[in-house]
Amino acid sequence: MLTGQTVLIVESEFLIALDIQRCLEAFGATQTVFARNPAEALGAIDRWPSFSLALVEVRHQHCDDAALLRGLKDAGIKLVLLTADTTLRRGHSDFPAAPVVMKPFLEEDLASALKQALAS
Repeated sequence: MLTGQTVLIVESEFLIALDIQRCLEAFGATQTVFARNPAEALGAIDRWPSFSLALVEVRHQHCDDAALLRGLKDAGIKLVLLTADTTLRRGHSDFPAAPVVMKPFLEEDLASALKQALAS
């Protein structure tokens, strides 16, 4: 599903990021790049052209998240949103096409969200 693709993971919890990386590699991703927060991801903007997909941890009404998501979307990078915030269970109002994966997640839920993001 992700054969040969480079994926950005924006996740504050290192162990969760490693679990996501493991899943992405099982789905064929060639490389994953980690950022602990939106500021780090924005700091890596020079690498964005290599990303085909970004998995981004989001929280309800967090301005830094929205700025990052807007930038990634404008750069043509497919988005999957990760959250533990139940108010975002049905999606992010500013990014309705981006699938949401609730944490903690099942590998099947992540796979489904990846397929949905890649198909959009």
